[in-house]
Amino acid sequence: MKFNKQQQLAIDHKDGACVVISGAGSGKTTLLIGRISNLIEKYNINQKDILTISFTRNTANELKKKLKALNYTDVSVGTFHSICMRILSNEGIDVRNHLIPEWESKKCFETALVTDKVDTKEILSFIGYQKSYMKSYKDEFVFKDCKYTDDDMRLCYKAYETLKTKNGFYDLDDYLLLCYDVLLKNKGKYTWKYLLVDEHQDSNIIQNLLIKEWINTDNIMVIGDFRQSIYGFRGALPELFMNFYKEYKNTNVVNMDINYRSCKNLVDNSNRFIKKYYGDYKYYSDSVANTDDNGDINKYSYFDRKEESHDIVDKIEKLIQDEHDVNEIAILYRNNSHADYIECELRHRKLPYQISNDSSFFKRKEISLIVGYLRLINNVHDDEAFEIIYKAQCYPTKFFGGKIFDDIKSKAGQKNISYYESFISYNYPKTWQSSNERVFEKNIQYLKMQNEKHISIQTLIDNIVKSFQIKEYITDKYENIDDQTDRINSIETLKKFIKGDNLGSFIDYVNNPINKKSKDDGIKMMTIHGSKGLEFDTVFVVGIEEGKFPNAKSDLLEEARLMYVAITRPRKNLYLSSILDSTFVNEYFGEDIHK
Repeated sequence: MKFNKQQQLAIDHKDGACVVISGAGSGKTTLLIGRISNLIEKYNINQKDILTISFTRNTANELKKKLKALNYTDVSVGTFHSICMRILSNEGIDVRNHLIPEWESKKCFETALVTDKVDTKEILSFIGYQKSYMKSYKDEFVFKDCKYTDDDMRLCYKAYETLKTKNGFYDLDDYLLLCYDVLLKNKGKYTWKYLLVDEHQDSNIIQNLLIKEWINTDNIMVIGDFRQSIYGFRGALPELFMNFYKEYKNTNVVNMDINYRSCKNLVDNSNRFIKKYYGDYKYYSDSVANTDDNGDINKYSYFDRKEESHDIVDKIEKLIQDEHDVNEIAILYRNNSHADYIECELRHRKLPYQISNDSSFFKRKEISLIVGYLRLINNVHDDEAFEIIYKAQCYPTKFFGGKIFDDIKSKAGQKNISYYESFISYNYPKTWQSSNERVFEKNIQYLKMQNEKHISIQTLIDNIVKSFQIKEYITDKYENIDDQTDRINSIETLKKFIKGDNLGSFIDYVNNPINKKSKDDGIKMMTIHGSKGLEFDTVFVVGIEEGKFPNAKSDLLEEARLMYVAITRPRKNLYLSSILDSTFVNEYFGEDIHK
């Protein structure tokens, strides 16, 4: 394979420290494979003396596969967590199957704060953030925006650590902290002569300390791009990467700035955007396009997300009609909720799409539950719909247990009746259960009667929400206020995509997947975080909205880096979609929003 001058400099590097600033589309994976191969083939380095740290398990597995094809099977490759787990296991510390269950954490925090309602997600995020800075509950905390006080967090953190110690539980942060303790007590026992660290811009303090213990020389190469550091909310510090040259004497700095991915105007515009934020950095270098071809770049502004969804999908339909590959079109967004309207519109028009991380609007618990009620109202013999409702543990069957459901299923099978019929004829052991069953049956029959009288589906949904206390279900299930608001709003979103008032047709629309040749076919929908490392011919970045993207609660530099990741994904075409005016969009196009 032919390498450019910068790639060759990094690949040929043998001894001493080296930092490689690998810009978007500059061939980072090519560099990793080339450097490892060069160390083994040219410099006769034993494979077992090389350790390569990858940021994600998928990347690590992909790297292993490529190295195996070259017969390099003894090179150590893994994530920080997997390498730490191996070392801990070797020391007789078994963490693999002892992760603390979230319900145990929730119960622990409720006890610590003397309440039956806690935001487990926020508390765990705060604790994990402190651990990334190696702060215990006894230390002064590193600031992190949180709705709880430091005193509350100290109580929770202490109770959490006590619970884990008592029950032999661990969390993922413990893997790193425990391993670091092992390394300090066993100096030199777990070291390699050559170390490569990928995506070092997303390393945190404990990870940075680990790599110093794993290397017994100065033969360390870190690879990354400070402009694409997007995990500050987890404790990542791009400054560790940017200032790497200060930690090691005579560090060789290689700036891989040739972009092989994107057209020239895409590269030039992304440079203009990010340079405002990082142009003063000592080793900053604009990316340089490897082609003089220009792509199609456009911006659109909308009044709200519904208007945005219609127009964006119109444009996607036109691209497909013009024979653009549907599998090379991606829709990126800051938060999953920004995808709701667009997903609904794609489904209405029967356009194939693939949504990442099982985050489909129609798989949200509250949407799945409401659709379950609609299905049962439409057909009381729909056993799957009844099971969805029962297992959601919503009023009035909230405290009905799994044993009752097993009995209902068994009875239904024996008598050849539906789950619903089995449920309403079941002999309940407790009076309150019988009473609640009658409430459930009465509600379903009342709603069935309304449907038979052809009331609108929107009104039917409103009545389901009232009859089965769906809003109370949401506020009870989700402690985070933003989550509660988002999920209650999702009910309104569902109602806005009702066309006509045929319940059967609407159920078909919600439940029937779009026909695709394979599960990977279709327009790709994902968060910007999920898109990192990927590339597509055409990218739509949607929902760029003041206060939400950039997020008012997040660090502006981190939000700018997230925007940079988004605008460097396309090879050919980029469409930026904002709700009203947008600072980021104006900065991208070199326009002053305040003029």
